[in-house]
Amino acid sequence: MSKLLAKKSVVALKATLLLAGVLSLSMAKADTLRFCSDPDNLPFSKSEGAEKGLYIDLADLVAKRLDSSVEYVWWLSYNQRRAIRNTMDSCDAYFALPASADYKVRGLEKSHSFLNVGYAVVSENSFNFSALGDLKGKRIGVLHGSPPHVLLSMQEGYQPKNYLNQDEIFAALVAGEVDAGILWGPSAGFDNQKKFQGRWKITPVSGQGLNGQVAVAVSKNKPELKEKINQALTELEPEIKQLQAKYGFPQAAPIALEAKASWSTVSESVALGLEQAPMDHVAAVLPKRAVAQQSDLNDYMIKVANDVSEAQASFNSKCSHCHGQNGASPQSERDLRKLTMRYKEPWRDVAYTTITKGRPEMGMPTWGGVLPDEEIKAIIKFLETIQKN
Repeated sequence: MSKLLAKKSVVALKATLLLAGVLSLSMAKADTLRFCSDPDNLPFSKSEGAEKGLYIDLADLVAKRLDSSVEYVWWLSYNQRRAIRNTMDSCDAYFALPASADYKVRGLEKSHSFLNVGYAVVSENSFNFSALGDLKGKRIGVLHGSPPHVLLSMQEGYQPKNYLNQDEIFAALVAGEVDAGILWGPSAGFDNQKKFQGRWKITPVSGQGLNGQVAVAVSKNKPELKEKINQALTELEPEIKQLQAKYGFPQAAPIALEAKASWSTVSESVALGLEQAPMDHVAAVLPKRAVAQQSDLNDYMIKVANDVSEAQASFNSKCSHCHGQNGASPQSERDLRKLTMRYKEPWRDVAYTTITKGRPEMGMPTWGGVLPDEEIKAIIKFLETIQKN
């Protein structure tokens, strides 16, 4: 009898150990990775709807490779560095940031780059384009203040036509008002695929300010996670190609153009995509985001109003495409260092009115109701520091 009991005890012990092992394995597979991303930035990321965007589809694949489940922390990315600082304590990684070494965020490291993004020439299939010179004398739609706008405006013989958003340029193409447009490639490719059934030829371009690469941000405190993500990204290269095709990202070799803009001036939103599309994309989406997130931004805007360095960063991320880094534009009428010379004592009032009401006839968009009043005043505070006598 005692031997029978002993045998049953051994069997029970083995069953218990086996069950413990199964539970342990189950728990290991149930580890959750928390990824930060933008909730409203297709074709890169979307928190709701059938299409989640390339970043989210890829993040899910990375988590699967790491045998983990995934949760998302959603933050709008037009104030990307602040979003990262405020969320990374509760996130394991951020999809995604400019891979450039010039784009630094304290406390973070980045994976190797996994995606090339940039501007693209959008045209009819019959349009001949293989070099910058092919655009000379043509009517080219550009987003106001974007790097392509700056590029074409600074050279002779080119005819950029300014528009405020991507939809306007596509409408101009349909109407025959322009011969081609230069748009943020991922967004243009996505709309071409979804709205126009691939009607347009999308030709990517490269050059300073026109293209860059994307990486995943990981806390410096989690070096082992960074290496695992790097390995997963390498293994997922075929799937990343498939995701590019799924969302219409241009994949052809880019045509090199010369540009005088700096990549750093657009890198804030490249994760808009990247964040994330450059600021022309931000200008198009900012109104709905600002309204939706006003309560979340209040504290930040108050801080900006009292901190010149933050105001400078705000200016350079939103205004430098037209007015140059730190207001130093090579075009005299856009050089904001000469406001006191131009308008004397009332220059602050002139600047505030111009920013809030815009000058649409001159291509200056209306920022009142788009940017919080505190941020506009903060930008004017920064402008005080750069005036020339």
